Amino acid sequence: METTEIFVPLFVWLLGGSRIGGSYNTYFGSCTEQPDKAAWGQKVFNYVIGIEKTEDGELLKASVYGGLRSFAAATADDDVTAKAFPCAEESLGALREWLEAQRADFFAQDAANG
Repeated sequence: METTEIFVPLFVWLLGGSRIGGSYNTYFGSCTEQPDKAAWGQKVFNYVIGIEKTEDGELLKASVYGGLRSFAAATADDDVTAKAFPCAEESLGALREWLEAQRADFFAQDAANG
């Protein structure tokens, strides 16, 4: 089974204008089991990458959820898994590895049940 590739944006893009009084950028991506076909009717793995400001500083955060629905709807259903990483360019590799493991688990669940 071939799925769409996980895309992780550049760290500087995620920072956006935050260093000059602006806001962070958030990236929304998705993967399907059959990349050459429309997503409707397929199992869809969605992910969100962004920077979150906390009391202790900033965190690079990745969230994943399944289905053809918005991140807000998935959050309302408590159907989101998230992981935080140190807010640094060096964390993007670990973030990508975590996303790829989550994607593999997501599509493997369907194959095991199917």
